[in-house]
Amino acid sequence: MRQDAFAALYPADVAAMPVAWERMRIPGLPPAFALLPDERSHPDPMVSYRRRSIQTLVAGGQRLVLVDKALPHARYDLMLSGVAVPPMPGPDDVPHALGGALWRSAYGFVRFVSDPEVQAEHGLAGGRLHLALNCDPNTLDRESCQANKEFHLHLLYWTAAELAPLALPERLGDCTDPYLRRQALDPLAFLGARLIAEGLADLDWQGLGATLLPDDAQAVIAGRRPLGCVIALPGWGLLEDPAFERLVRQVDRRLAELARTLLAVFTGRLNPPAPWRRHPLLPRAEIRAQLGRLPWSAEVRAGLVELAGRLHDLPAPLAARLRSGAAAMRKHHMTLNQPAYSLNLYAPATNTPEQPILGAKPLWLILQTRLFSGIGGAGLLSLGGIPSVRILRGEGRFSAECWHGRARFQRAFAEFNRERLAALPEVEAGPARQLADLGQGWVPV
Repeated sequence: MRQDAFAALYPADVAAMPVAWERMRIPGLPPAFALLPDERSHPDPMVSYRRRSIQTLVAGGQRLVLVDKALPHARYDLMLSGVAVPPMPGPDDVPHALGGALWRSAYGFVRFVSDPEVQAEHGLAGGRLHLALNCDPNTLDRESCQANKEFHLHLLYWTAAELAPLALPERLGDCTDPYLRRQALDPLAFLGARLIAEGLADLDWQGLGATLLPDDAQAVIAGRRPLGCVIALPGWGLLEDPAFERLVRQVDRRLAELARTLLAVFTGRLNPPAPWRRHPLLPRAEIRAQLGRLPWSAEVRAGLVELAGRLHDLPAPLAARLRSGAAAMRKHHMTLNQPAYSLNLYAPATNTPEQPILGAKPLWLILQTRLFSGIGGAGLLSLGGIPSVRILRGEGRFSAECWHGRARFQRAFAEFNRERLAALPEVEAGPARQLADLGQGWVPV
């Protein structure tokens, strides 16, 4: 691997880590279903989603919409998204009832794909599942890991055929593209995991039957653990417990506190900068002195001192050039505004009729923070024993036949989920729409 400006932040033997940054290629929309101009740019998400809205859930006076995604991460995926104007981007911004409806629906998705009949009907046997949430409320200029600022969750399922290219992973050391490396292996990939773990250590994990796992970079490099801070959960059923929604809210709040602390230490400011600006850094000796007063481990403080020595100010003229220049350069030189993180739920097992993913152990909650990488947790994740897999989207086009098959899967899940939510007085689940044709999109039945 060519020398990277942030190489000292990674383990010495990180070059041996298996990665798959060029292999997972997912087609895009059929031409007839291509987005119309106002669907691309309208500030009201209900206008953007009008042809792709499958079902509406109402909870806490707010709405969640089950969406047929415009740029899929997998053949069988969906998005469950808030539609507030202005948007509510994070788990701690939405009503408890709305967060509960989202996580209950996520558990419903796991149950749905675990059903042997559903597996047989849609060819799901041998596939893998991820649930992915991104939070990056303050990056309003360059490309962000939460491009869609509404509170939303990706429901992702890859078939065995889609996963087949992962049988031949690459090695990180084989990647010579510095722009790809920085986007796919963020400078905070390892240091951020340790920082998050220390920042969350005092939460009541045991009360939920969960375990905050100790940092283990060598297990990550060997492919035994995903990148990020990892919490082992007792089972998927926890998602239906209101305590889980409260936990995710606590995590979001704690990560925001960590971000404010670091912004103050590095820049002396407490609020995010204006778009296309970044606060000037304090002198490095002052940063080092402030870090020395924080209650973190010597390892984390040393890593942050190393980080401070590698960061540079972003003068306004350079920011202006990056704003009008190539996206790759902008993403390479402009940090995201913190907090910027992804939250994934993943059981590293294949889903089969005999051993459905619903009962799989271990089950991991994975937290990754971002500094430069604008790729969210639905597009950059651990999968099939490979710690870092990048999902390349829009690679060709799905056929109309494939898309209608996808729609049958999505509608069946919407009906299944509505039936499960019917007993909850705090959630009103609307009827599932139907994909009429690719021109009209999803319409009431």
